[in-house]
Amino acid sequence: MSNIREIAKKAGVGIATVSRYLNETGYVSDEVKVKIQKVIEELNYKPNALARAIFTKNSKTIGLMVPNISNPFFNQMASIIEEYASNMGYNILLCNTDDNEEKEKKYLDVLQSHRVAGIIVSRSQCGEEYKNIEIPIVSFENHISDKIITISSDNYQGGRIAFEHLYEKGCRKILHVRGPQTFEATELRFKGFVDGAKEKNLEIDYIEFESDFQVKMLKENIESIKNIRDYDGIFVFNDIAAATVMKFLKKRGVKIPEEIQIIGFDNSFICELVHPSLTTISQPIQNLGKTTIEFLIGLIHGEEIPIKDYLMETKLIKRETTYS
Repeated sequence: MSNIREIAKKAGVGIATVSRYLNETGYVSDEVKVKIQKVIEELNYKPNALARAIFTKNSKTIGLMVPNISNPFFNQMASIIEEYASNMGYNILLCNTDDNEEKEKKYLDVLQSHRVAGIIVSRSQCGEEYKNIEIPIVSFENHISDKIITISSDNYQGGRIAFEHLYEKGCRKILHVRGPQTFEATELRFKGFVDGAKEKNLEIDYIEFESDFQVKMLKENIESIKNIRDYDGIFVFNDIAAATVMKFLKKRGVKIPEEIQIIGFDNSFICELVHPSLTTISQPIQNLGKTTIEFLIGLIHGEEIPIKDYLMETKLIKRETTYS
């Protein structure tokens, strides 16, 4: 593998000159730049990005920690962030934490050791670990610290919208399939849904799922509901879990929406793949991803962005699992 010593020798310049050219840290004449670049192309030289980041303190890599890349929502979110980052000259180092605190801590160490320019963390399980990190951080979906920007959908309002839609469509015996209580976003959806029901003096039942997206576990959770035919409306904390509920119901001959109406949350691509297509609460995923990466890159470039919780509007997307 070629190195800067070989480049300098073949170009007839000093090592320091090649270093200035590669790291853009000093003057190099246009004539010499052409010579160096020609040799770099001949030798197919690839700079050591980590070494360059350490030397220049200017990494072009961003760490992206997602809780579950198998979840269609986070899959789409990662894709959007990667595209925007690439357009702005940054690479993404993707870390799948599986909502595991120890795994997240290990990835955090890895990202710091690789001198990433900044970190986007989704649904963090270890907020304390971020308090003394000096590189820019943006949190998605849950509040980590008063010193870190948080970007999320208005999950509470989304929960209220879900209740209001089921109630408007005639549902009075309602079940909420609740996400794990450790997830801030799904807890806000639960609270919004319950508060909406209280305003109508309606009691709802709920069951808590133990996982975001592990099909076997979701299946076990839903099979524990023995009296599911008693309900006429179900709100599920995300789309993939809602698809699992639909499969369970259809296997038992329950007609959707004639017997039970169902609403999910996220508006991920899974909604159009299931039959009937899934009514859901939409998170503005394109805007969420774009804003998250733009805020982080702004912080990396030294921009002053107010540190607060940024909430984005959720809205109802009507499809076939509820009455039109």
